[in-house]
Amino acid sequence: MTDLGIPDTGTPESGADRPDPAAADRPKGSGRPRRPARFRPVRPGLLLSGLLIAVLLPAAFFPHLLTSRDPLAAVPHDKLLPPGSGHPFGTDQLGRDLFARVVHGSLLTLQASGLAVLVGLVVGSLAGLVAGYLGGIVDDALMRLTDVLLSIPGLLLSLALVTALGFGTVKVALAVGVTSVSTFTRIMRAEVLRIAGSGYVEAARASGTRAPAVLLRHVLPNAAGPVLVYAAIDFGAVVLQVSSLSFLGYGAQPPAPEWGSLVSDGRNYLATAWWLSTLPGLVIAATVLAANRIARALDGADTEER
Repeated sequence: MTDLGIPDTGTPESGADRPDPAAADRPKGSGRPRRPARFRPVRPGLLLSGLLIAVLLPAAFFPHLLTSRDPLAAVPHDKLLPPGSGHPFGTDQLGRDLFARVVHGSLLTLQASGLAVLVGLVVGSLAGLVAGYLGGIVDDALMRLTDVLLSIPGLLLSLALVTALGFGTVKVALAVGVTSVSTFTRIMRAEVLRIAGSGYVEAARASGTRAPAVLLRHVLPNAAGPVLVYAAIDFGAVVLQVSSLSFLGYGAQPPAPEWGSLVSDGRNYLATAWWLSTLPGLVIAATVLAANRIARALDGADTEER
């Protein structure tokens, strides 16, 4: 007979002896369940982009860190030398070191691009903040003006503005910055409309907080994230647009080096001295691609493994 007061030891009943249904997903020799990989341990493209930007940004403010040559010093007997040990990017038609001119050209090109992004960011964010929060006729007027700016191609608008303002690096930066105001305005307005109906904003209004204080303390800090990400995304396009205007002759006047003007100066020597236009053009392309790659990472496009 079986004694009902004594459990049957032949049949395991404890939780420790039961099979773990998640054991099949565990790697051998590991006591933790395996999780699907979401982040790449190494992203070479992003790493190279970061290194390039880390080199270019100091060069824009301290070009002598990368070269000790004078970008304006002409050596006639060294003209049109191909890239080599003495001149990494070769020399131009006047014997000037092209690498030194590209490095010193970053001072003008990147500073103009940064100023253009800053103009678009500040003016567009203020306009979108006011339009989204006040609404009504103010919103209608600002958004109709934004629609007009968006209907004009950016390069055509910047050409018209720089023609009216005059030539020069700062004026090119202002013209390019105005072309990006409309996009910043729409992004900021959309974020303000999303945040304005939230509970903490309604509570601040109900407590008697003035509208400027609500905008600065509650709305602006929470709406700034997507706008700043777009500023990083827009930087690459602004570099290309500034270089395009410089290529057309609207930027710094000779002999000041600027990336777009360097490409323009070498176009007449493509058959005999390909490096004059090709190497500055590759620097522009690499800068734009690196800025876009970093902006995509900031936007979260590369956080998940594809």
